[in-house]
Amino acid sequence: MCVESELNIDKFIFVCGLHRSGTTIIENYIHSVFDVSVLRADVPENEGQHLQDVYPPAKKFGGPGKFAFAQQMHPKEPTDSEASKCKNRLLECWMPHICGNETTLCEKSPPNLTKIKWLRKVFPNSMFIIVTRDPRAVASATIKWSKTSLESLVFHWHVAHSSAIESMSHDCVIIRYEDFCLNPFEVIENSGICSFVNKRKNTLDVDERFGIIINNNEYYISEHESMYYGCGAWDHFGYVL
Repeated sequence: MCVESELNIDKFIFVCGLHRSGTTIIENYIHSVFDVSVLRADVPENEGQHLQDVYPPAKKFGGPGKFAFAQQMHPKEPTDSEASKCKNRLLECWMPHICGNETTLCEKSPPNLTKIKWLRKVFPNSMFIIVTRDPRAVASATIKWSKTSLESLVFHWHVAHSSAIESMSHDCVIIRYEDFCLNPFEVIENSGICSFVNKRKNTLDVDERFGIIINNNEYYISEHESMYYGCGAWDHFGYVL
């Protein structure tokens, strides 16, 4: 149930990962296991990017498979004054859509991946969950929306994750979709999130559509059989293309 009055949100978990990387599922499991509030609204996948007017949403720059190519999606760190104003306005926008009474808010939006430094400055007491999935699977699963080439989509993955790599620090946790699919609750519980926020006394049920998780990477990767991509940001996360 969504809160009826303002919460004193003092900690933030930002789920960062491209469209079709598993961020929605992983946000759902984080909410199930840990004492966090979440955003719930009639917008695509409850993403906070659609519920605010502080920064541009991905759709303004092409949406899935394209947004990371826009310089505007890689914002510079704000000044202290700017950061304070952005934080206050974002909380003002998000507050009506917060569900739960926990003072840690978990928010997920694909553009988080390219603005970790900006978010870190606006919300100093934060953790960033970087969700990765094989670039070939992401590309093939995204092409129906982007209507671009597989090569362009794989390069988009490289650009977006290169930004994340440059921003990584002690407050970042990496969750690979492939590992998550093998044992969702074990991966979430052992991810390091427990060092930042407490586990629930009683685990919540996950959404029904996420009750069974199947890794269908093989189907998508088969579309890249004749392609060689060489080195890229994927090397950092253990993917060989």
